Amino acid sequence: MSSSVPQPNSLPPLPPIGDLPMPDSLEAAEAYNDVMTVEPVALDASAPTEGESLVDDSSKRGVKRRRSNENLSNIEGGQESADDIDEGEDHSNLAHAFKQRLFPKDCSDTLSTAYSQRDATVQERKQLRKNKRVVLSDLNALREQFFAKKKELLEMNSSLKANSKKLGGWNRKVFDLELQESCPWNDKLQKLRDYVGENGKLPELNKRKRGSGEEKMLATFIASAKNKVNNHNLANKYPHRAMALEELGVSWGNENEAKFETMFQKLLDYKKEHGTFRIPSLKLCQESGCKELVKLHHWVFTHVAAFRYQLPTKNVEIAKRFLDVGFSFERWYATNTHVFERDLPKFDEIIRRYVQNGGKMTDEDVRVVKAHQALSSPKKKKRKQSKAKGKKDEEKLEQLTTAGADDVLNGAAV
Repeated sequence: MSSSVPQPNSLPPLPPIGDLPMPDSLEAAEAYNDVMTVEPVALDASAPTEGESLVDDSSKRGVKRRRSNENLSNIEGGQESADDIDEGEDHSNLAHAFKQRLFPKDCSDTLSTAYSQRDATVQERKQLRKNKRVVLSDLNALREQFFAKKKELLEMNSSLKANSKKLGGWNRKVFDLELQESCPWNDKLQKLRDYVGENGKLPELNKRKRGSGEEKMLATFIASAKNKVNNHNLANKYPHRAMALEELGVSWGNENEAKFETMFQKLLDYKKEHGTFRIPSLKLCQESGCKELVKLHHWVFTHVAAFRYQLPTKNVEIAKRFLDVGFSFERWYATNTHVFERDLPKFDEIIRRYVQNGGKMTDEDVRVVKAHQALSSPKKKKRKQSKAKGKKDEEKLEQLTTAGADDVLNGAAV
């Protein structure tokens, strides 16, 4: 037997058990068992000796043990597990960044778990993309149905528009024929048309009491129609009747508001023609023979008196409209020496403060107005008495002129 081949008795002795490291993990225990078990090797000249094989296996097992210990220490030290990720941060930009594994074999358990979790997420993504394609396919089908229904709707709208034009034409014809039928309402409407054609305006509502027989009838007819439109929905039930009255100038708003707008516009026209809002005295207006001017004088006088002494009852917006156009509640009379303009409070300033305060008078303004009203009351009473005495004297003079002075004197003597 060659001396180069080691004999069984010449194997190196095993180290004592006390000198081996104690296992601290499952892999360490397996390594310990491997060390304690020695398998026979082939006695081949090219094969490494038993001592060399033992050293190589021990180095490999040492690498495994170190990796296992590192993983265990990472987990015990509080480091993040491979089963978890930080969902607080967004790394969507890396969704397509991974191409292949850098350690396909012999990697740590933590990395291996992370690989597995990533692969599962990839499969989940594939399923989601598949579901998305299904939804997109359904959406495309719905889109086609939507556009088809939209086209159908447009055609329906076009047909309805044509039908509305046709129906409206027939309604107009029916309305015109109904207004030509013989009935009491249509007869009054025709008389109202004739009246407006002759006089150029509608009969005033006060003609219900003071007008002629025809004016009373037409004024009552208009008042009744206004009541039915405002309170009984006549405009919706019979729109052609309401439109026929509107064509003649009938309005459905409040009569007082309509009258105010008419007179206010006449006041603006007066200012445009004469360059001032100051109105002549009632006597001069009457002497001019212009009924519209007399009516305007009465209207302005009434509003001036109301805004001076009944201000809390007046609408703020109306007061503002007078002030905005430059109307003066102190100097509205054309004669500077008129009795109403002597020792007046600052009514324009009082009314302006009333508007600024949203319809409330200051205590001082209330006191000033009441004091002036109390002061002017005796003067008004005296003027009324003087006017009544003058009227009585005029009547007596007319009686003397008509009956003759002698007859009157003889009758007085008796």
